[in-house]
Amino acid sequence: MRWWVVAFVSLLVVSLPHLECGRARTIDYDALEKAWEAGDEEQELRTEGDEHYRQLTDKYVHKQQKYSRNEEEAKALGPQMIFATLTDEHELLSEIASRWKEMMWNGGIEVNIYEVANSKLLVGLQKGIFLSDVMRFLDEQNEVKEYEWNGKAYSKDNHKGNHHKKDTKKLQRKKTRGRGTKDSKVSRKRQKSVDTTEKHDEL
Repeated sequence: MRWWVVAFVSLLVVSLPHLECGRARTIDYDALEKAWEAGDEEQELRTEGDEHYRQLTDKYVHKQQKYSRNEEEAKALGPQMIFATLTDEHELLSEIASRWKEMMWNGGIEVNIYEVANSKLLVGLQKGIFLSDVMRFLDEQNEVKEYEWNGKAYSKDNHKGNHHKKDTKKLQRKKTRGRGTKDSKVSRKRQKSVDTTEKHDEL
């Protein structure tokens, strides 16, 4: 039994200098992480979260660039007018105008909206700094077919913007032509199926 006591005391004596009188050693985690990263390439150190964050910032920067040029031009010009062309299926223009004005007012943008034609509204704003916000608002509205600002037409079908009105008219003509041929093909197929069923009934 004595040898257990001797072994315990000797173990205690050997480990005593390492305990440093009961103090816990603090670890510098930043220095440890930098030591681990030493020699690694930057590509290897990226995590999935870093990559996701980079993609989100790229997307945000792209959106801001789309509207920033318009915003800079608008700041210099002051009051602005945007003509919004609505789709064929919409409610009364006065109701749309009052709803849009109220929605933008709640968003902190003061606009005046006037009925110009059968399916066209004029959105006027005194502070050109809010132009990009109004354009984003119009992009989100289901009733808007396209809108025009500063001689350029922006279509909801093509969110890239910066295309001329002539281009959008050409696209619309192509779409309507395509629909006509498609519909006529479908109606021919239906007619053929009706003819074959009539022949089958006769037999």
